[in-house]
Order: sequence, then C-alpha cells, then structure tokens
Amino acid sequence: TMEAMNELIKQGKIRAAGVSNFSAADIAKARTVCPVASNQPPYSMVVRDIEKEIVPYCLENNVGLIVYSPLQRGLLTGKFKADVQFKEGDHRANQMHFKPENIKRTNAFLERIKPIADAHDASLGQLVIAWTIARPGITSAIVGARDAQQTKENLKAQNIKLSAEEMSQINKELESLVMAAV
Repeated sequence: TMEAMNELIKQGKIRAAGVSNFSAADIAKARTVCPVASNQPPYSMVVRDIEKEIVPYCLENNVGLIVYSPLQRGLLTGKFKADVQFKEGDHRANQMHFKPENIKRTNAFLERIKPIADAHDASLGQLVIAWTIARPGITSAIVGARDAQQTKENLKAQNIKLSAEEMSQINKELESLVMAAV
C-alpha cells in the first residue's frame, strides 16, 4: 500500500500520504517506503493512549496528528446522565465510558472544569475541543456532529485560547478522573 502511495506522490496524483490508527512502529515502518504526512488516531480526554508513543514519535518526525472522537462520542459534552438508555444498535451501550459509574465520574470532572468554559462563554463541548487542539502534537481534530447546528457550535471552539494556567488546571482535574473497571 505504501509503495502505491509513494508512486502516486511521484506521479503528482496526490500531494501526501496519511495513515489511520497506526502505532508509532507502524508509522516508522511505513516511512521506510513512503513519506507519511499524518496519522489519524482516536484521542480524547478519556482516551489518551497516543500520548505514550505516538505523539512523541509524530512530534519528533514532523507527522501530523488528526485525531478523531475528541468528545468521546458525546460523553464529554456533559449531556449524558448515568441512567441513559441507548436505542437498539447504539454501540455506546456496550462501551465502558458509558457505563453508569463512568458517566457519573466524567460528569463530576466536567462540573469541575465548567468554570473555565463559563469564563470563555463556551459550552463544555467547546472547551473539550479547545483543550484537544491545544495539546502538543495535535494538528487538528475531527469532531462529529448530528446536525448543522452542532457543527456551528463545535466550530466556535477554534476561537477559545486557553491559557497555560487553564490547561494546567484542566490537566490536574483530569489526573483525578479514573474510569471504573467494568
């Protein structure tokens, strides 16, 4: 695949090649065949695995990170209650982050950072997106939306400039957020 991508670059048919859900080792291997411009992994306040190896590798090797699911499928908007009942077929019903205890813990965390959102005249979702794109190594975020209004609201996050103190406060609160094993 990477050989084909490299050939397309050489032919001028594409400008760059990107990958999705690659580990740091996978990116390194791919880069032996073709330049890799970006990786697209999942990343949110509650799914931060990429910070261990992928973010440092990408920073060191100038590979962009276009993260997806920064709102953790809506969980980090604060709109879910512990007793939420998902419709048939909704994959969130089986995910650990959406178990009642984890919704409670997440909502308690969100309440602790809400004053920062309020100070920016922003929603919790907007604050979460702003935090995500302010993180080292994160180039951009793919944020899901169910309709045009949600898209417009999400776009307002780009205007939020979090101070170092606010980032530190959010990160400190995040350290105390521990998901229950289910």
